[in-house]
Amino acid sequence: MSRINSNTLFNIKVFVLLFETLSSTHVAQQLGVATSKVSRSLKALRHSFDEPLFVRKQHGFEHTPFAQSIYPQLKRILALSELSLALSEPETVQTKQEMTIACPPPLSLNLLSYLQDRASQLQQKFSFNIKPCSNDIDKLLSRLDVDLAITFEAHNSERLSSRFVAKANAYVLVGNKEHPIFHGDGHVDVDDILRFPYISFNGHEFDQGHDPLALYASEKSMDINIIAKVCLLADLMIQLERSDALALICYRDAVEFLCAKGNICAVALPEEQNRLLNLRADGHHHYLTQLRDGTHTVPWVEEEISSYIQSNVIINCDGAADAKR
Repeated sequence: MSRINSNTLFNIKVFVLLFETLSSTHVAQQLGVATSKVSRSLKALRHSFDEPLFVRKQHGFEHTPFAQSIYPQLKRILALSELSLALSEPETVQTKQEMTIACPPPLSLNLLSYLQDRASQLQQKFSFNIKPCSNDIDKLLSRLDVDLAITFEAHNSERLSSRFVAKANAYVLVGNKEHPIFHGDGHVDVDDILRFPYISFNGHEFDQGHDPLALYASEKSMDINIIAKVCLLADLMIQLERSDALALICYRDAVEFLCAKGNICAVALPEEQNRLLNLRADGHHHYLTQLRDGTHTVPWVEEEISSYIQSNVIINCDGAADAKR
């Protein structure tokens, strides 16, 4: 063993693999080299030790007693060498970052899984926490309890800045599948909806009153029977299934969830009816709001959230693209 330093790590690896497989062909395939290179390595080892290592047989090799005696030591040398090389490599383990995002409940249905999938595709190590948005967003961001917020109002101040992302200006009417409004001629207008109980699906901050149907009724001095105000889809689904109430939604994911999980029917409002609702409501605006210094911004996350919102909100729906479900 006094001459072991004259042998390369590659030659030792050839010896260990040949000792374990007894096939030069298998060794060459594992190392991605020609069998002639395996033979040269064995020759170098044999010369270094001045001892025979293997005896060639008809269908492979057989170890010599000397090979059997040095195998454990060379195996150990190989393992330690490879470990040392691995430790000397630059650090490749990426520290997982945590990010808290405040999002209105109606919009957050698939946001978490969407961001997780995109992070995986981009090989980014992130742990996302999605929490409900509230009217304390200024305090949450300032205390660093939240890194980024999706809001329906712009918050531009000395500390906060908001960037406009998208505006939803079309609505889908949802209700129990047995509701008579879904079994007529297929045309639905705003005045028809006002003849039935109504559930206000409030996606805005809690101190805002932007329900489009309520604003329309107020403008026209018409009665509106609001029997509940909810912001969670599960609550909305239960209320719709157990009553003849109706609701308006402007998010594709929310509509798909209700129709897939509950006894719910959905139909898009015609474009002229959307225009009536938007005379006062002017659609639902969406902003990304964060600290103005940008210390906690992650550009790719912002872009992916913007893309998620833009693909989720319902825009310029004419009643044909979203048929009854």
